[in-house]
Amino acid sequence: MSESQGGRAQHNGRLIPSYIEVVFIVLIIVGGAIYGYDRFFAQKIRVVDMGGYLREQKERMAAGEVTVEDFKTGLRRVDQLVSEEAKLYKNQLFILKEVVLKNGDEINIR
Repeated sequence: MSESQGGRAQHNGRLIPSYIEVVFIVLIIVGGAIYGYDRFFAQKIRVVDMGGYLREQKERMAAGEVTVEDFKTGLRRVDQLVSEEAKLYKNQLFILKEVVLKNGDEINIR
């Protein structure tokens, strides 16, 4: 003899959650677990176009727009940028653009 009270069935004085509530709770838990895994544990691939950057700097040096000191400063800036990204996100893998076929998340170093 169960009676329905506000979406819940009462059985011997205890409230039993309905199937919809159970499914909703499970979806919240599973969604949170998937989000947490993707955000904190799953490896992400980040792409660095170092070849393109060096080619561009070489052309600018040949044209006289950039000095050797500016070139070295730019390389230090690129190294610092990649290092900061690596420290910020421990689950990211940085590889060169020449190795990635497609769908890599590229870091803009220019």
